[in-house]
Amino acid sequence: MLVRFSVENFLSYDKKQTFSMIAGRTENHLEHLYKVEYINLLKLSAIYGANASGKSKIFEAMRFASHVVKSNLPLSSVNMFCKLAEENKTSPSLFEFEFYINGSFYAYGFSAILSTQTVTAEWLYQLYPGKDKQEYIYEREFDHIQGSYRLNVNNNFLNLSNEEGKFLDISNDFMDDKRVLLLNTINKSSKTMKSTNLLCFADVYKYFSTKLEFIMPDTVIQSFESYENSEDNFKKFVDIIGSFDTGIVDIKNEHLDIAELEKRLPVGVYKALSSKLDENRNNSIIKGFAIIHSGPTGWYRIEQKDRGQPLEVTTIVLSHKNSIYDFSFSEESDGTQKIFDLLRIVMQNKDGGVYIVDELERSLHPKVTERLIELFIELTKGKSTQLIFTTHESSIMSQNIFRRDEIWFVEKNKENASVIYSLDKFSERYDRKIDKAYLDGRYGALPILTQLEFKGGDE
Repeated sequence: MLVRFSVENFLSYDKKQTFSMIAGRTENHLEHLYKVEYINLLKLSAIYGANASGKSKIFEAMRFASHVVKSNLPLSSVNMFCKLAEENKTSPSLFEFEFYINGSFYAYGFSAILSTQTVTAEWLYQLYPGKDKQEYIYEREFDHIQGSYRLNVNNNFLNLSNEEGKFLDISNDFMDDKRVLLLNTINKSSKTMKSTNLLCFADVYKYFSTKLEFIMPDTVIQSFESYENSEDNFKKFVDIIGSFDTGIVDIKNEHLDIAELEKRLPVGVYKALSSKLDENRNNSIIKGFAIIHSGPTGWYRIEQKDRGQPLEVTTIVLSHKNSIYDFSFSEESDGTQKIFDLLRIVMQNKDGGVYIVDELERSLHPKVTERLIELFIELTKGKSTQLIFTTHESSIMSQNIFRRDEIWFVEKNKENASVIYSLDKFSERYDRKIDKAYLDGRYGALPILTQLEFKGGDE
């Protein structure tokens, strides 16, 4: 589960900004909470803001940092520092996640000078929220004079053997690529999985590789399972799809081979899909996987049940009421396609999953969006699953739907940098119509429109 995320000097974010999923003192919607040890974490959060305010950029920062953990600093990031101050070009950008996985709280982060493609620091701490203390696991810092990285490992805390300690030191010493993180390098070795003293490194890497799912407007590849894993879930999915007045009454699977899939997809989409397949095959943590391609070009599921086994490809055929003909997924409306994608989130069975959705309401009626949020809470009851999304839909900004601490705003300050803050800081009454107060400008995060004067054609 995500606890907090902080970012600094990245795109529209200049000074350090922090987004939190720690519950406040709000007493309503207690079913939206998941208690872990001494703290209550939110299962749901919505981020509002004007166009170009930076609300999507907070997700881009999370997705960027997650990519760096799993791969490296992309060459395209040389100009992704915050361009509001000249010194930012040569200053580190910072990314830090606090999260809970496998019974432990961690803080993991790194800093990098993006313009020179240099990781400058990396750190991992174990947190103890109930005791208000933390213990460092390792700290790594770039020495600009020596041109190498100093690694400080807490051997006593990890109870490392001499061989395990040497493994970490050697992993650090032989890293000559300043774009790669130590966490990534360590998890490429089978030693990390075999050693109980190094399992925390595997757990932290697993958080980024299997728990965070980003669903952006341009996302066409998703890798989570839901209704396919049982007949009961499949029937429930069909019933729910029908309840949204889509006209769909049945869904059937159709098997394809990989060559047929290549013919059906545009070249660029198939290349992206192949890249995702290779990423999963090369991930030492994942033994079997299922990838969903869902978009205007169709719906396809590619599964490898175990390492070395052949790929199985299926698509879906849809039946509508009062029609003898079958429909392909690409023939459905944008709204219906979006409902399919979002239902995969609310029906999934991945405990600890964090689903991050940009523009949740895109192509959807407000009542459909509201119902999807309700379904998420209903179907993930008792699970440590989280849904975080951006939206412009003010009609669902209601304390009947959300807790105050679940609503966040992003706006530009007087320096034109993005800042993020929670509705909870305004201490509103429970009966306050917050959608009206928001549109009246009480909380900020609204577009500022200027009046233009146009000269007449005869002047």
